[in-house]
Formats: sequence, structure tokens, C-alpha cells
Amino acid sequence: MKPSAIKIQNPVQELFFMLAPARHIASDVSVLKDDVHYLIGHPFEDQKFNAHISLFKYADEHAEDMIRFVEEKAAEFRPFNVFLKDFGVFYNGSKRTIYMDIVNKYPIRDIFEKIIKEDPDFTPNITIAKNLSSDDFLKCWPYLKGLNYGNQHFLCDRITVLRRAGNKWERYKEIPFGE
Repeated sequence: MKPSAIKIQNPVQELFFMLAPARHIASDVSVLKDDVHYLIGHPFEDQKFNAHISLFKYADEHAEDMIRFVEEKAAEFRPFNVFLKDFGVFYNGSKRTIYMDIVNKYPIRDIFEKIIKEDPDFTPNITIAKNLSSDDFLKCWPYLKGLNYGNQHFLCDRITVLRRAGNKWERYKEIPFGE
């Protein structure tokens, strides 16, 4: 009996492509998430997620091909400043998502559209609290709405790629923009 060749296929990798803000912004978002936790009195869905601007998730065995594609596209982008001002709300049926608003959405939208597709509903943002119930939203929104969060910015010069490792995401790669 002759041993048969076993072909091992590449496992499916789940990747998350995002823009990561500078440490001072990430720290502010962490404090705001703690404030929401205190105001509503219990943990919430994305409380432990680090600050980021989501671009897209990718799950396929061709993950390295996708990374090469994004690297080629990223070389066409130039670094730019992301300006933040105050907060907004997305309404998802009976749920509410509070986010930090981005003033200059167009450069981020341009990145999204050149890598993914045109989507008029894509709204770049940094999520503070996702899918809150109406009651929880009403407990924390007056506080956040009253905060004056402006004149904050950070340099966006790369796309950060995370890889799923079990039940968590780990930093996998930084894809720099062109100069």
C-alpha cells in the first residue's frame, strides 16, 4: 500500500483592516468608554475594543493576496491629519451607537472606496459605545453630548491589520502609505 499525498490547504485567516489613532486619542476613547460604563452601571458590547476607524474585515484562505492588494493601494495614499470633533449617534433599530465624529471624512472614505467599493452609507468614525439599549443610551448621551471634544487630531499614515487569534484580535501588520 502506497502512502497517499495529503495536500494541506491554507487555513482561513480572519483579518481586520483599520486605521488606528494616536495614543492620546486612544487614551481619550478608553476614558470615555469607562465613563459610559460608570453612567449605565454595567459593561457594554464593545467596551474592551481599542479605538479605531474600521475599514473592513476579510476571512478567506487568500489572506496574503488581500494584504498584497492593500499594500499596493496604500502606496498610492499620502499621510493626512484626521480631525475629531464632538460625538454623534447611529440609530440601529431600537439600539444606539455613540461615536466620536470625524470632521474630514473624505480622505478616509477615499481609502475605503479605493480598496473596497463605493458606499454612500460608509461613515468613518471611532466608536465609543455600540448597540446600547434606549435606556442605556439615555443615561449616557446627555453627558457625552455636553462634552466639548474638539481641536483634536492625529496623523494617519498607515493601515493597521489585525489577525484573529482564538477569541481575540492581535496586531499582525502595519501597511504604510506612500510618501
